[in-house]
Amino acid sequence: MVMIRPSLTLVLDLDERAAGKETILEIKRNYAYVCTPVIRTHAAESEDEPMRNTARFIINMGTYKYLLSSDEGADDRWNEIVEPWIGNMFHKVGNTMKVFNDRQRKIKLPEIIFERVNLEMQGGAFNVSLHTDPISFINPELNAQVGLARMLLNDGTLAGAVQVEAPSDASWQTQNESAWNAWIEEHPEALEPTPEPEPETEGEPEEQLTREEWLERDKEAKSYENTAVPVTDSESLPPIPHEEEEEEPEQFDFDVDYHIWNVTFEDGTTRIFDANERSFVE
Repeated sequence: MVMIRPSLTLVLDLDERAAGKETILEIKRNYAYVCTPVIRTHAAESEDEPMRNTARFIINMGTYKYLLSSDEGADDRWNEIVEPWIGNMFHKVGNTMKVFNDRQRKIKLPEIIFERVNLEMQGGAFNVSLHTDPISFINPELNAQVGLARMLLNDGTLAGAVQVEAPSDASWQTQNESAWNAWIEEHPEALEPTPEPEPETEGEPEEQLTREEWLERDKEAKSYENTAVPVTDSESLPPIPHEEEEEEPEQFDFDVDYHIWNVTFEDGTTRIFDANERSFVE
């Protein structure tokens, strides 16, 4: 039996305001163990617009069919190969996103938050767009949401659909606002302005010496180089001051509820779908 192994094309679309040369190089270095990412940039509509970054997951399976149950062997390929592989890719890429941003915070550089992960299946015939959590992490268990969307497409519930967004933008905004208000009550210090670093104080001006004075000082210094110095008892030395690492403030985060979907159809129309009830709500 031929071993079928999917491959991932990862396209990272960055707001050009965050896409500095060093940042792009660091992203490529961090993501290299998953795959070689394709980096694209886009301009913001205005300077006041929040930064929006997205990640496209393009599943490559050659000529093998896995989306529609009507294709021979598609269900077996999905259940045994594709869905578990999606979970594994979510795990690898999600961890990389988190590690990258942890490092960015430690070195005082802006984080790169990916708002959505857009999964493209069977050459873009059907796409599932998943919102990441507030720290730009994609849960590996969300492969089950992708599997549910595929199942509902095949049983006719989502007949004619070309894309599912989970959760819908409106649902995400409601969840995010509610979670933020609750979180900020417990962490009011997060609203305090970040203190600006104090300007570096200038040291004492460099001592101005004549040539003769420099020669005399150099001669004096060299005379000590060959002077025997008694061994110092290490226990008598003062302890080396230990600089404690600054504790990072707790980050805003919450468990995202993915059951309210926005479904887009072939004709461009959209409807809101409740995945728990398996029915449209409007």
